[in-house]
Amino acid sequence: MLPPIRRLLADFAAGRSTPVELLARCHGAIDELDATLNALPTRRDRAACVAEAQRAQRAIEGGEPVGLLAGLPYVAKDIFDTAGLRTTLGSPIFADRVPETDAPGVRRLREAGAVLIAKSNTPEFAAGSQTFNPVLGATRNPYDTSRTVGGSSGGAAAALAAGMTVVADGSDLAASLRNPASFCGVVGMRPSTRLDPTLSDGPNGFDLMSTIGPLARSVDDCRIVHSALFEPAAHRPLEAWLERLEASRATRAPGTLRLAWSADLGGVPLAAPVRETFLRAIDALRSAGVTLVEAHPDFTGADESFMTLRGLYFVEWLGELYTRERARMKDTVVWNIEQGLTLDAAAIARAQRLRSAVFRRVAAFMADVDAFLLPTVQVLPFPLDVPYPTAVDGVPLVNYVDWLKTCYWISASGHPAVSVPCGRARDGASAPLPVGLQLVGRWNADAALLDVAETVETVLAPLNPA
Repeated sequence: MLPPIRRLLADFAAGRSTPVELLARCHGAIDELDATLNALPTRRDRAACVAEAQRAQRAIEGGEPVGLLAGLPYVAKDIFDTAGLRTTLGSPIFADRVPETDAPGVRRLREAGAVLIAKSNTPEFAAGSQTFNPVLGATRNPYDTSRTVGGSSGGAAAALAAGMTVVADGSDLAASLRNPASFCGVVGMRPSTRLDPTLSDGPNGFDLMSTIGPLARSVDDCRIVHSALFEPAAHRPLEAWLERLEASRATRAPGTLRLAWSADLGGVPLAAPVRETFLRAIDALRSAGVTLVEAHPDFTGADESFMTLRGLYFVEWLGELYTRERARMKDTVVWNIEQGLTLDAAAIARAQRLRSAVFRRVAAFMADVDAFLLPTVQVLPFPLDVPYPTAVDGVPLVNYVDWLKTCYWISASGHPAVSVPCGRARDGASAPLPVGLQLVGRWNADAALLDVAETVETVLAPLNPA
């Protein structure tokens, strides 16, 4: 098990370990495990990685200013451009594409000192929460290799769970950071929806649906990567970074927390093992002294607004490519685009009004609690040969994302959300599989949400054996 980022940086500063040694550990895990897991199918030249780690090591040893993530191995999602390293988007159309520049989020993490070592696998065009594609194959779950890792940031979540990396990024439209975090027993955060064209390299720099965000092995690691992404700062000596990290942490005592919770948002179908595991976590929080209120916001309009704006997003991103390459696109990607092509201005305007109303109702609900808790995913990790669930708890589903409501309703609300492990459950003859608990915070209060999540993570630790 790799130490947390805070300890790794402290060990670098004290000379107890080095970036080169850490890199070797991650490369060793890749060599041992990734032939089976297929989390990181595209890897950077190792000599280049070692040279970068050596530069970070010399800077740290010399007391020179460095970035917050100095010398930490990093994997970038395969929809984000990486200079000189293949970026396929999981599509045969781009199977051999090698970008010349880094995407903005990749650039920020590398400027913070992270050492790019590989690209993490993703579904074709990051569509869907099952990580498989015709270019690089399927990624297997470290807890049960017959099961999926979820998606679309599935390769990153599996790599973290298997000790192949320390830093990972991802993106989240419906559930793509939180779903794989839940399925792989790690932490994934969808930040507050904010307009930041400097972090987008897509055709619509003003998109407010999909967002970049961190995946990590713990809430504190997530906090640190989130800071590097969204609060980039000038380089400073590593000891100064450690002081700043300590000052930014404001953990809460369980007895000071007031949390709302709902197992099913008033009727969303939920697999029985997920419900039982979630309720055990609620009991553990109650026993720890947390004040718990069973209630949930009104999400009326979240379905329509999300599905409409999802269709618009796919047309903005892939509509032109569709006119030339429809035959080489996955059927569900085509479906998303064609849903978007049917939209008119009235439908789009209605979706924007509905989404704004959802945001206001959730914001009003959140004013009375420190966070709102619900299951991250409605099902357990399912078999690798199943593209997506078609029913949950006997309830037939409408389309291939219908099983992600507990995530995409939150996406529609614009509020920040983080998934933390809350226990394990079995599905038939499966190995014990991770289950995630999702915490939703107040808008634009991401740091406060992470403080609450770290307390919840600590309380639930006994339910998540190493």
